[in-house]
Amino acid sequence: MGAFRRFYTAKSYTQKKVSKNMRSICTAIATTLVVGTSGPAIAAGLDGDFAVYGWGARDCNTIIAMLEGDQAAQAQGQMAEWISGYISSQNRNIDGVYDLTPIKTYLPMVSLAQNICVNNSDQIFENVVYAMIESFSALRLSTDSPAISLSHKGRSVTVNEVTLLQVQQFLISEGQLDGPADGQFGTQTAEALEKWQENADLTPNGLPDMITLFLIAQQIKQ
Repeated sequence: MGAFRRFYTAKSYTQKKVSKNMRSICTAIATTLVVGTSGPAIAAGLDGDFAVYGWGARDCNTIIAMLEGDQAAQAQGQMAEWISGYISSQNRNIDGVYDLTPIKTYLPMVSLAQNICVNNSDQIFENVVYAMIESFSALRLSTDSPAISLSHKGRSVTVNEVTLLQVQQFLISEGQLDGPADGQFGTQTAEALEKWQENADLTPNGLPDMITLFLIAQQIKQ
């Protein structure tokens, strides 16, 4: 456990051995996940420092070693649980927020954190997770919204109804989908997503998966 102030510097997060999808998201992270020295959005000490415990206090070198070791599956599960608890705590403490992210499963976020850590060994896990959460700020939920399962071409994801509506509104604004947004997932929405994903250099699966939601959130914020 340690006390620290959150700092970020812009770095290139692109690795040689990453998938097409992960390369796109890491490129976006290089410019979007830069947090200043004014401190986090939630409460901290008078000087901006705060205590961190558990997985969050471990440095990126340790995180990478654990995720590449013999107990990788166990470590990944534990980190995903830590992320879910971390988000729950912030949900409770930030006014006007029901859920900080539109993500319904946290295992993919562990993989994303691992990729960020590779080129940021001086950061701790909490810093990386905080930055990832901030990246989804444009898609935060202000109230509860039912979770729905979406399927397309043999694959499926789970999102909130309001998140699907936001995705449709975004696709309409991009000229990829004819409106109005109705919150219903069908062929038109899936095909519009595929077209947008292809233009964004993502694998066109027609589903609002984590990487797709991340990049959509970045464009909404711009």
